[in-house]
Order: sequence, then C-alpha cells, then structure tokens
Amino acid sequence: MSDEAADVELEALEAQAAALEQAAAGRGGLSGARRTLLLQGPLVAVLALVLLLWGRSAPTSSAAAAASSPPRLGCSSPYLAPPTKSTGPVDAYLTLRNGGGTADRLIDITTPWAATAQLVDASGHVLPWLTVPADGSLTLSPGGTHVELTALRRTPALHDTIQLDLTFATSGTVHVWAPVGPADSLTVEDVMHAMKWMDRLPPANQ
Repeated sequence: MSDEAADVELEALEAQAAALEQAAAGRGGLSGARRTLLLQGPLVAVLALVLLLWGRSAPTSSAAAAASSPPRLGCSSPYLAPPTKSTGPVDAYLTLRNGGGTADRLIDITTPWAATAQLVDASGHVLPWLTVPADGSLTLSPGGTHVELTALRRTPALHDTIQLDLTFATSGTVHVWAPVGPADSLTVEDVMHAMKWMDRLPPANQ
C-alpha cells in the first residue's frame, strides 16, 4: 500500500473511531483522555471497529525523518479461545502492527477479568516483553506466543467481550476489546456494550 493510500485509510478509520468515542462518551463510557487502539476486522454486515490509533506522524519526504518517527501502533483480530472448562487459563491472541520508524515493546497486559495476564511462548515460558518492530508486526497466535489469563475472576463465555489493557514502553497503556470466539467476530454493538463497564468486570450475563 502506498503512503498516500495508507494515510487515506488511516484518516477514514480515525474518523470512525472518533465517532465511536463520541457516542461512548454520551453513554458515560470511555473518557476522551484515555488512549485506545484501533481494532479492525472484516464483518458480514459492518466493519468491526474498536477505537483509536495514536502517534501519527506528519508526512515527510525525508527517509531519515521517517526512520526516526515514533511508534504508530494498531491492533487487528484480537480474540480469546473459548474455554473448554470452567477452571484453568484462557488464551488470547492478536496482531500488533507498527507503522512508525521506531520499535516499541509490549511490556505488560492487564484485564478486569483476571488477576494475571502474561506473555507466554510456545513452550509455556513467561516472557518479560515482546518487541513490535519498526514498520513491522507482531502476531500472537495459537501454538505460538500468546497471552495467558490466569486466576480468572470469572470464566469468559462465548460471545463475551474482554477488555485487555496493553502497556508499551514508549506508547503507554492502550485498550483493546477482544471477543470470546472467532477472530473478527467483534461488532460495534459489542464494543459499545463493553465500554459501559470500562475497567470493571461486567455483571454475569451482561
């Protein structure tokens, strides 16, 4: 994709994200001061969109300036594997993309749904951080590195929407909403409902 096309797509996504944030604020949801990640995935009828990209750099013709630009992160296809039993860990997966000229590190993950969320590799070893390379991506997937939720406050059920707070070394803490079930199954309605319980565990069956 050309830089011009990427900028056009980014502007369109930011406009949709801003509209979603404004609607959420009207419902007492997400504060405008809170930073969030844009999540995009194809839907049958609508574009499933969760919130805002940040760190956008002004266009420049200088390769050196582009190389030193700050991280510009986005997240796609977040989801949790449906639990197979009522106890034990639950795994989460997602892809992070960095359109900036500087790498960033994912150093922590938290969620209202669990006391602990850890980065775990395919062998089950806990990792202190993961790097999202400059102008590259990082994928957390089944059978590989992933997020493991343990000490669950409630076991997520199919179609629940789970808040994940991702903390980066440079970009700070941002928020992602992930469905329990297939990737890209999240809808705008799911996000709007989940945002009513921002930073809290929603009541059961809500």
